Amino acid sequence: MKRKHYLLALALLLTVTFGLSSCKYKNSQPEPSTVSQDSILSPGLLNSERIKMKFGSYGIKVLNNNAEIRVSDLYSTEGDKKTTRTFAVVHYPKAVDSVFLKEHTKILQGQSIGAVFKQQQWKIKKKSIYVGKISPSNEFSEVYKLMGGIAPSELAIYIYGFHIAKNNEEYQYAVISEVYHPDYLSLKDLKQIIKDADNYLEETPASSQILEQVESKMKLNYNLQQ
Repeated sequence: MKRKHYLLALALLLTVTFGLSSCKYKNSQPEPSTVSQDSILSPGLLNSERIKMKFGSYGIKVLNNNAEIRVSDLYSTEGDKKTTRTFAVVHYPKAVDSVFLKEHTKILQGQSIGAVFKQQQWKIKKKSIYVGKISPSNEFSEVYKLMGGIAPSELAIYIYGFHIAKNNEEYQYAVISEVYHPDYLSLKDLKQIIKDADNYLEETPASSQILEQVESKMKLNYNLQQ
């Protein structure tokens, strides 16, 4: 009888031990890595960094470029499909200072503006001009196609002066207008990224003029395969 009780106790002990070990093994499995929305909306990120963080990839294609204006497509990829996350219109400076001529040349060749200046140890400052939305319009069908064939949608836009600083000197390099895919950034998101965004929600004569130029670029056909 004692031997029977001993065997039952031993079996129970093994069962409990195995169960605990199994639970411990399951709990020790690595969780899938995720990126929090708060980190994606960190004010310190470049737009290119934010796109890559949220969608896992980033690329840039210059759609139109001249001495005054650059229109570019900042996209993510999934397989062979490219989806525009930011439609960007850059107004270059009328005069390019020799201090950043090397960087400007790289940008004219199609490189990402923020990445170029960051690689060259410039401090980047964004000075807000306008934070708002562009209303849906069939006239923007080409941009909607670039954004993955979405329906006419309200798109958040951020217009800012792109300033660079080094060796106690600061320069305004460009005025940049970024129009965002609705699955990427909304006006609510912009208000979290840009702490004083509420101060720039109203259009001014200057921002209205820039908006008109941006919308005119959104109406063009860039003959891209997406």
